[in-house]
Amino acid sequence: MTAVGTVSAGVLLGYARAVLSGTTAMPKTRAPRIAAVLARQALEETVQQLCTSAGAPLSDATMRSRLISLRFLVSRDHAGRIADLAEAAWNGLSGACHHHAFELTPTVGEVHGLINCVAELTVFASTVAAKTADER
Repeated sequence: MTAVGTVSAGVLLGYARAVLSGTTAMPKTRAPRIAAVLARQALEETVQQLCTSAGAPLSDATMRSRLISLRFLVSRDHAGRIADLAEAAWNGLSGACHHHAFELTPTVGEVHGLINCVAELTVFASTVAAKTADER
């Protein structure tokens, strides 16, 4: 469920991959950071979808609060793995999005790996949303 004016996580990940692959015109030195911003937005959408599917939209909560809550909202079979994956992706993408003095720009490979983490979470969120819809 997305609000008016938002773009789905899958579309954002597609844009991020296009930026990394060079199919979208972008200065090569900026591409990894731009792709990281797009992937981070996709992650935010995905975590929001997971929380909403679990019956706790947490629309006013910070992302850090949502990540903590995710451990308790996702089914016990997957909670630890999904929460760990989401937190690792969030930390990696947050670091990649911000420029810090004396730090290197994230590599294409690093950002690509983080995009794959978000893609895995997006697939899981879609599965959870479908199960939730079937149960209603």
